[in-house]
Amino acid sequence: MKIRAMALVSTILVPFAAAPALAADGDSNNGGTGPSQDIVVRAPRVEEMAREAQKIAPNLINVQSAEAIAKYPDFNAAEALARIPGISLSSDTGEGRFVNIRGIDGNLNGATYGGVVLLNTNPGGTVFGSGRAVEFDTIPTGAIDGIVVYKTGLPNHDAEGLGGSVELTPRSAAHLTKPFIEGAIGYGYEPAHKHGGPLNLDLGVGGRFGPDDKPFSFVLTGSFREDRRGFDDIEADYIDDKSLTSASGPAFSALQVDKALADIQLRRYDYHRRRFGYGGELAYTPSDDHQYYIRASIAGYVESVLKNRLTYDKLDGSALSVDPANPAGYATTTKITIKGTDEEETHLNEVFVLGGRDKFGALSLDYRGSYSRATFKVSRNFGTTYTGPSNVPFTYDNITNSEFPSLGITGGAVNVNDPAIYQLTKLSNAQERAVDREWSGAINATLATNWLGQDDHFQFGGEVRLRNKVDTPAAQSYDLPDSGLPALTGAITDFYANHYSNGPQVNPTAIRQLAGQASTTGLADDLTGYFAAEEDIYAGYAMYTASLGKLGVLAGVRVEHTKATYSSYAFDQDDNNLGLVVRKRSYTNAFPTLQLKYDVTPTFVARATYSSAIGRPGFSQIAKPITIDRDNEIETTGNPDLKPTIGHNFDLSLEYYLPHAGIISLGFFDKEFSDYVVARTRNGTDPINLPDASVVQFVTYENVSSAHARGVEAAYDQRFAFLPKPFDGLGIGGNVTYVDSEVELRLGEKRALPATSKWTWNAAAYYEAHGVQLRLAAQYVGKNLFGIGDSADFDVFQSARTTLDLTSSLDIYKGVRLYFNVKNLTNEPLRIYERSENRPIQREFYDRTFEGGLKFKF
Repeated sequence: MKIRAMALVSTILVPFAAAPALAADGDSNNGGTGPSQDIVVRAPRVEEMAREAQKIAPNLINVQSAEAIAKYPDFNAAEALARIPGISLSSDTGEGRFVNIRGIDGNLNGATYGGVVLLNTNPGGTVFGSGRAVEFDTIPTGAIDGIVVYKTGLPNHDAEGLGGSVELTPRSAAHLTKPFIEGAIGYGYEPAHKHGGPLNLDLGVGGRFGPDDKPFSFVLTGSFREDRRGFDDIEADYIDDKSLTSASGPAFSALQVDKALADIQLRRYDYHRRRFGYGGELAYTPSDDHQYYIRASIAGYVESVLKNRLTYDKLDGSALSVDPANPAGYATTTKITIKGTDEEETHLNEVFVLGGRDKFGALSLDYRGSYSRATFKVSRNFGTTYTGPSNVPFTYDNITNSEFPSLGITGGAVNVNDPAIYQLTKLSNAQERAVDREWSGAINATLATNWLGQDDHFQFGGEVRLRNKVDTPAAQSYDLPDSGLPALTGAITDFYANHYSNGPQVNPTAIRQLAGQASTTGLADDLTGYFAAEEDIYAGYAMYTASLGKLGVLAGVRVEHTKATYSSYAFDQDDNNLGLVVRKRSYTNAFPTLQLKYDVTPTFVARATYSSAIGRPGFSQIAKPITIDRDNEIETTGNPDLKPTIGHNFDLSLEYYLPHAGIISLGFFDKEFSDYVVARTRNGTDPINLPDASVVQFVTYENVSSAHARGVEAAYDQRFAFLPKPFDGLGIGGNVTYVDSEVELRLGEKRALPATSKWTWNAAAYYEAHGVQLRLAAQYVGKNLFGIGDSADFDVFQSARTTLDLTSSLDIYKGVRLYFNVKNLTNEPLRIYERSENRPIQREFYDRTFEGGLKFKF
């Protein structure tokens, strides 16, 4: 650790020794107009400035301003990102969480906040267990000034980002010219489960102070959003036995064999999420050539959830046959259980930065030292099982209507809504704490050379990143007393839009009281899921930027040396602990780039670029812990021999910039990957860890030699200001992305990349003039591979999804406006299926969300 600390300190201290004062290039922080010269690139808050920053950038980027973000009803940064071309959204519990860039899942993309790497909070919550993807839902939209998405990287950027990288821009004090105060107050209604909320509070203040020219400036921001989202879900497991025969009566049809169920689960969720973000920046700018700044940001959420699951299990028993009363249905027997979950978890991202800029003569320096930390804490996760009767006569039909299958207990054998037929048989608790922290330092030096043209410059610098990540889950079980066990409460009978009963409900208060009184062995670390990682990255780069008339050229290379140690416990087939296993990895990679930009006219830009990037294996993928997802009955094991994925990216782009931040653009991209990491899956059973599961999915990981993602992006946005009043506020906008991807998922079998949608698009019709804003926005994410089975028959897909949102606002006074938003107007479900669309295994309906309030800016 001493060597790691010395490397970081020396990186940070070099510029302080080289210059007596910090400085600021007058143009280096003006909203992203000089992205090649700054470590920290900012998205301007104003929409027209953001579009200008996108136009003059030397590389291919998209910039979304705070002004543009506010035009949508998005709760968090993930949902705001999804409005940008080439971005697709991965949702969870009714909100956006992760984002893909050009079809590449979030674990393989980069993310920064004010130039500092953002870290993953929950390592077990990412796609395919990588533990690298940033949960952008931890950051409320009110906590950022804008977003920059880098489609092609530069040598002065981290090389992480096979699809691209995301920069979230915090509010900056550096160039404030006058004091301001702005904010929002809103409240709403969420009809699902009849919950109030969301509550939305945003506040930002800033100004200048000090003697003479007021060299000190500051900005403080705070954001709080509370919502109580409820939703219903139906999940199922299939028998998947092609030799299935009917126990009596007529034989099963081929469709019945294909759709026969092992179980069906009726799941009810009630979430209470409190999202927050607060931070600030203090800057000291004694002159145009000197600047110091210090910045802090803390964002995250606390989430409490109650889950109630009624399961009709053991549907594959010996009595399974064709329903005599319904040739499309099944007659069988079932075991009825109710399971409950009472969980609270906290996700937190923290970023602290000290930096500055110094300019003297032809040489400019900018630099920073920073600390970033992401934490995930599960303070409680009580799991209960109430066992009901077995061998209950049961019929179901999931063929006539696969979205709303008919379910019934034959002849009224038992009343599923009667709490008296269930008995508490199992109580457990789990906790977890994951901490991901990184110290980093970066130096950037720019020398104006004019060797080839008037605006040429040579840039070089270095960066050190010292990362440490630890995940420690813990679990405990309880010995239940023979009497006095808490009973279930009354049944919820309007489940899933009045189609079913969710059965009696688990009483969380009574369960917590029981846990405080029952005999237990105590909370013990679950070493099967433990892992620790130290990952240090040492980087240096050089690049040259030249302007030759209308042609801009940028060429350079970045070299990164990765030194890592991964630790986890090993177990034999009987779950005996074989001790801590430590694996060390070290590798060096070079990332060249060549980017050409040609200004055909002042508003028409053509680009041709080559860039390269890296996607390191996920922590859980390489550290080899055993991760058990008990809710979804999945066990995941890592592979310590995984190599990093290297990407070579080729882009062509044409961009025509219209007045009022409008644009017409068309781009082509080709991403070629080596050593791509894929999941390998098989189905089976685990009587030790998941004794009650009919089917357990086992997952591990391997490298494949090659993969690719190629596609087209197009965007169009125009306000028709040339129309006569009042029609001059009308406009339309949209973007579409097509991705053709391929990887060898299984030996000799090539499929689309996991989590990659072939088509994604956004479309909006709007009115913005004369104090009125109206916007109807649609978003489409095509189907994608969600989980990889041991054969194509067991691959899991997320269905295509189209959502529709409405936003509106009305100016009522100078700087004050009312707003009203509706999310998910069409109540579009999240739907997941196995193999084919007619085999759904998960269907969640979230209903609409209504919100109205007041926004102000002075």
